[in-house]
Amino acid sequence: MKLTLKNPDKDLLAEVGKKVKKGETCIYPTETCYGLGTNALDAKAVEKIYDIKRRSTKDKLSCVVSSLEQAERYCNLNETEREICERFMPGPLTLVAEKKKNVPDILNEDFVFRISSNEIATKLAEEADVPIVATSANFSGADNNYSVKDISRITRETVDIVLDVGTLEKNNPSTVIKVEDRDLKIFREGPVSREEIERFLSI
Repeated sequence: MKLTLKNPDKDLLAEVGKKVKKGETCIYPTETCYGLGTNALDAKAVEKIYDIKRRSTKDKLSCVVSSLEQAERYCNLNETEREICERFMPGPLTLVAEKKKNVPDILNEDFVFRISSNEIATKLAEEADVPIVATSANFSGADNNYSVKDISRITRETVDIVLDVGTLEKNNPSTVIKVEDRDLKIFREGPVSREEIERFLSI
């Protein structure tokens, strides 16, 4: 399926959202690269993503949500975590939070999420009304892909849906953090720097 990034077809996204909620898999654009997605609450669908990506289930997955309100259906956030979300999301910051019991263990032992600044990714999570798995659309350990044509043919033919918006701007993967009280742990530093976060936390 071809979509225009600046003006995505809302009816088409609503249709795709319904399919994803039912457990179908898709390739979709994010603010960093093309991702593989499905209903993050559907354990069997999540298992498909591991298989498509050739990734061990020990290497857990993150997800995209449409809003902070949606995120809090699936995780417990303290005041500092909410402040960070409100400051740095939507954008390339992923937060590791305490998950609730309605999140399957195969996804992650935590609830690891971001609100994407890519309109299609965010709208997809909104239309599906569930968190969407957010992992790069490559085989585990391979380079990220910024155009659909560069994604493995095997992957493109295995997923149920491909949302092609052309070539994306090349950005690094999101920064991944965990915050306990105001103690910051960075698992991966990306577009949002440690300095930016520490400066914000010191305010």
